Amino acid sequence: MRTGLIFAGLFFIILRATMNAEKPFNFEDTPGKLPKEVVPVEYSVRIVPRVGQITFTGTETVKLSVRHSVHQLVLNALELEIADASVDGKALSKSAIKIDNKNELLTLALPSELAAGEHTLTLSFSGKINQRGQGLFYMPYQEQGSPAGAGKKIMLGTQFEATDARRFFPCWDEPVFRARFQLTAVVPESWFAVSNMPIASETKSADGKEVRFAATPPMSSYLNVFVAGKLDLIESRSGSTQLRVITTKGKAEMGRYALEATAQILQYYNDYFGVPYPLPKLDQIALPGGFGGAMENWGGITYYESALLFDPKNSSAETKQNIYEVLAHEMAHQWFGDLVTMAWWDNLWLNEGFASWMGTKCTAHFNPKWEVWLRRNLPRDPTRRAGIAREQAMEGDARSTTHPIQQPIATEAEANSAFDDITYKKGQSFLRMLESFLGEEVFRDGIRRYIAAHKYSNTTTADLWNALSEASKKPVGEIAAGWTEQPGFPVVKVKRGEGGKVALTQERFTVNFKNAPPLEWKIPLTYAVVGEAAETLLMTRKTDKLENVPADRALKLNVNGAGNYRVQYDDVSWNLLLQALPKLGVEDRVNLLSDAWAQVQANHAPVSLYFGLVEELPASTELAEREQLINVLDYINRLLIGSPERNKFQRSARSLLRPTFEALGWEPKADESPAAGNLRASLITALGDLNDSEIIAGCRERFEKYLADPASLAPDLRPPVLAVVGRYADEETWNKLHELGLKTTSIEEKQNYYNALAGVIEPKLVKKTLPIALTDELPTSRAIFLVSRVARQSDHPDMAWDFAKANMKALLAKTDALGATRYAPGLFTFFSENSRADELRAYAKANLPHTGAPEVAKAVDEIQFRSEFKRRVTPQLTAWIERKNR
Repeated sequence: MRTGLIFAGLFFIILRATMNAEKPFNFEDTPGKLPKEVVPVEYSVRIVPRVGQITFTGTETVKLSVRHSVHQLVLNALELEIADASVDGKALSKSAIKIDNKNELLTLALPSELAAGEHTLTLSFSGKINQRGQGLFYMPYQEQGSPAGAGKKIMLGTQFEATDARRFFPCWDEPVFRARFQLTAVVPESWFAVSNMPIASETKSADGKEVRFAATPPMSSYLNVFVAGKLDLIESRSGSTQLRVITTKGKAEMGRYALEATAQILQYYNDYFGVPYPLPKLDQIALPGGFGGAMENWGGITYYESALLFDPKNSSAETKQNIYEVLAHEMAHQWFGDLVTMAWWDNLWLNEGFASWMGTKCTAHFNPKWEVWLRRNLPRDPTRRAGIAREQAMEGDARSTTHPIQQPIATEAEANSAFDDITYKKGQSFLRMLESFLGEEVFRDGIRRYIAAHKYSNTTTADLWNALSEASKKPVGEIAAGWTEQPGFPVVKVKRGEGGKVALTQERFTVNFKNAPPLEWKIPLTYAVVGEAAETLLMTRKTDKLENVPADRALKLNVNGAGNYRVQYDDVSWNLLLQALPKLGVEDRVNLLSDAWAQVQANHAPVSLYFGLVEELPASTELAEREQLINVLDYINRLLIGSPERNKFQRSARSLLRPTFEALGWEPKADESPAAGNLRASLITALGDLNDSEIIAGCRERFEKYLADPASLAPDLRPPVLAVVGRYADEETWNKLHELGLKTTSIEEKQNYYNALAGVIEPKLVKKTLPIALTDELPTSRAIFLVSRVARQSDHPDMAWDFAKANMKALLAKTDALGATRYAPGLFTFFSENSRADELRAYAKANLPHTGAPEVAKAVDEIQFRSEFKRRVTPQLTAWIERKNR
């Protein structure tokens, strides 16, 4: 076989450049709409919210560095009214103030040329407080401990990424315009206010109290934060850093786990990055609505409540794990994103791909039993940003609608489209592959060089590659270019020859993509003869070979599944692998399952290849392995909605999952691993969806006991039991679930109850569930996803779409910037009739902005693939079931 020496030597071959290399960061060359002659240095902003009127007023003074003389100032503003403007104390006329809402620009015409040098801009303005999670927003919520039906409290929060700081105050709202920000806010006397920096002073005012925060270090505008309301907190310290978890009244103690995890993660990152966390405090802030994820505001990270708060008596182990992963992701941003920020949105992956990789690495380091690398490789809940997984990203990356990790972003209006699977998970996967390739210590040295060289500044991907190249003495940029600057990924085909030779051929892997442009990659391959140590090979051309591979020994490529590529084996190699399955670790078995299913999707193999592998797997209760199978069975089960073959398929699918459930049993065991509890929950949900009568009866029995005594049902079992009960609910049961959802003040519990309602399959109850999305029973960010859950879970995507179409304006009024262009197309991805693709195109043409075109194209592609795949795979499933039942 190839040796490590040969592999290492390949790094020093001069590789032919196949594309234009990106250049290191340069302010002048950075894309953007705003002129670069004027640069803000420091903002002093004063905001006065009028919560009763859902409006706010503000004033700001901006210290400017004018680099070249100008006749006008151009900055960003959106949905703001400008009352007054002055430059260097001289008022501008009303006619000199022009707002272009279409382009989100504020232009101030100057009476005379403004010379190069230091100047001051002063503005007075007003705006509206919304409920969509864009700019300054308000959140109605039920306070902990308050009786059902009690009046709701109001909390204020902000969300500025990607381009919504301009809704809060006029600013240079592009990432490259770093400046210091000093915020002052007037809030009611009984409220507590939070921003990026500690409170510098508080004084009483006629409207309550005026809270002045210390100025931030230089940072991008989208990293500002302001939160205020009747709040509680718990706190601790880690070295010189004050740590706090901030919640609504009565919930602070549920932040204890997050506070302890924050201290652990912060110490790890301080060491890893080589630059200590630079701010005096780090707040973790729980929001009861407004948006559905988390946001890395520097020094004041905001989270949707269920992503931060853990109730030991009522929260599941899955919730605990999710909290840690999200904390680790957002805290990684404090360095990668905040301290060092991408210059423009085409390099968003520098923020998100890195934080996804770093967060998972940190989580795995402290929680090895959670199997996070394996689980992050599997598709998770599509409504949760943090759950986007590598396999889901690879599925999208194989389609015609994919894009490079570094995708062109022409304007800020396109920036929100960059927040997708490719940016997060392909970016994460490539970094993991690159770290494995370079070595952990060398990779970390490169990251430390990068942070040290660019702190308090901006970068491009080239800056990262340069730092890693300096640390490794290897041409990282040349290796990385194919992975970040071109779309897609390769499949490596393995063919055995005589004399121990194995031929390797790479080509682009595609699904539902005819005549795809051929591409090549420099692939950091790992391989091993099963039972021997892994070796490495940098595959730099279309073909390569391995030598001295024993003809009777199994050969496994992509060891532990760490590489972002598929492998397709010839028959001889595949059969040897099947025989060697008991000797393979779970990582490699999951990788084989994923690659086999991908070959079926790509029409490179029949479905019997995948299920033949499943049937050869050794008996186990390995979480990731069984969840991969669960995901495939769930996909097929939903694809067959309305098909006569569905009942037979469900019977066969149950027979594959039942042995694992029987081994685990209903009740948690005292000494079982966290993975066992997660798998039990997944199996109950899956078997319930597959119409397993014993599981359905068991869930109903446990639900009745739970109604009488909530403590009788373990927290880990509540989500799956409620989901199964909800799916097969009659009206009486639906009403009980709804009543429980209305009563609870726990966001996590509330979500479990309403998720159960969304899965109901009785059509008349679906009609009762859907209108809840228009009420205030759920926070806005969750209410709109109720319709998406009905589309996915209830077997009635047609009813969900008809409802959404009739109420689209009201639904979109509840969504944030990320959801605005994705909402309608996303509801179509559960259809498998080509006529629905035509319907979506027509709807989009009449109703959606042009910025939604990529999402429409993805949805159309998914519908067309599902239609073709259903026609192709249904007879293959029938044949597999008949063979299985012989």
